[in-house]
Amino acid sequence: MNREKLKYNLVCLISFLLMPICASANMVWPSLYIAEGMRSWYVILIGLVIEIVFVKYFLKETYLKSALVAFVMNLVSTILGVVAIPLSGFIGEVLMIPFGTGTFHPTHWLMSYVFAILSNVLVEGLTVKFIFKHKFKKMFWWLCVANAISVIICILFHGIAMQNINI
Repeated sequence: MNREKLKYNLVCLISFLLMPICASANMVWPSLYIAEGMRSWYVILIGLVIEIVFVKYFLKETYLKSALVAFVMNLVSTILGVVAIPLSGFIGEVLMIPFGTGTFHPTHWLMSYVFAILSNVLVEGLTVKFIFKHKFKKMFWWLCVANAISVIICILFHGIAMQNINI
């Protein structure tokens, strides 16, 4: 691939990834609240504790290695989640168009919740697979449960606390 085409593709990719954050922010608010909340120190700390316990129990690692695995997968998830969660929310909102409900309708919160969980599971699972050499299939369900707990804590602390938001 020549340089010009590579530059063009890179600009298109970056533009596409930023689109839900800037151009369509009014359409993905639940996901943006979740993405913002997932970066708060207490949600990160609670999520780390939850995932250390899950890693220790399901991957049978030492506490130190469990803490390292949880830290690395959450570091990658936090960095990529800034884009992945709003992007997944955008996809969820597009899927909700036929139902004609408003952005803050409980179904949109539910869709954003599920998609945020799946985004985190994908990023964290692949991180652990490639860095720590564990099988993704063996991690999928417990990562879903661990992230479901973390994301619901985030929604409860941030979504409900936001003014004019009714969940």
